[in-house]
Amino acid sequence: MSLVRLTIRPWETVDVDDGQLLDLQRQGLVYTEDSVLYVNFYTYEGGAPADVSALTVTVSKSGIPLVGPTPDGISHIATGAYGWLWGEEHRTGSGAYLIGWDATDAQDAAVHAEETITLEAS
Repeated sequence: MSLVRLTIRPWETVDVDDGQLLDLQRQGLVYTEDSVLYVNFYTYEGGAPADVSALTVTVSKSGIPLVGPTPDGISHIATGAYGWLWGEEHRTGSGAYLIGWDATDAQDAAVHAEETITLEAS
């Protein structure tokens, strides 16, 4: 069991097993020292999952790149699904972080996905 702090209520902690922790991380509901960022690629919107090549991740805050673009540490979880361990060394405290993923699809076209993750001060 692990004691983790909820992202939606950072003043509250919950005790979870490894499976529950992974599920909460995928939903973006917990903050831990190391969190896994996920990205999924599809053949088209609403289509089947599709693998990509030359995948990189970039993390920026206030327009300043903190990580990448880098392929280092990206894991292939399942068809079209990838994860990257986002550790404390990749962050500069609370605030909004832009996570960008760039890759090449099976048709040799560039693909991009991004999301903003906000960490609140405790």
